[in-house]
Amino acid sequence: MSFFILKRDEIEKILESQIQDILHELSPPLEIEENMPVEIFIDTVKSQGIDAAIVVGHKGKVVGIVTRLDLLKILHFEVPYRLRVLAIPRHPKVEKITIREIMTKNPIMLKETAKVRDAIDLMNKYKISHIIIVDSKGNPKAIFSRRYLLKKIFGIEEH
Repeated sequence: MSFFILKRDEIEKILESQIQDILHELSPPLEIEENMPVEIFIDTVKSQGIDAAIVVGHKGKVVGIVTRLDLLKILHFEVPYRLRVLAIPRHPKVEKITIREIMTKNPIMLKETAKVRDAIDLMNKYKISHIIIVDSKGNPKAIFSRRYLLKKIFGIEEH
């Protein structure tokens, strides 16, 4: 019994493919501004089912990436762990938090001419689940995700 939904040679073909060859399988990236309130991102995640967005600064340049996991940063606690009796979020009012406060700055970006294998290597090396794919001019084309790979190779859907 195999854990893969594809044959070994099919998997190897995917791994050796250039990312630009699978761009049509990836959703177009959502771009949001760094000063956007987090509550708007949360609403977008719920309504569109996305799990990441590219963050652009006031000059339109990529300054970060924000994922569902970054939302947990809202629950960062100021009280040292051992002294915690009652867990109180540092930011009790979500509507006052901006994307800038929770995003991952200086995100990993990869040219669309790179191989799928290169993206996986970067994900494993930096322990990340999303990589921004850019064209030769550095313009974002897509977000390559662990979620896509799990579905494509193993048939696993993350919820």
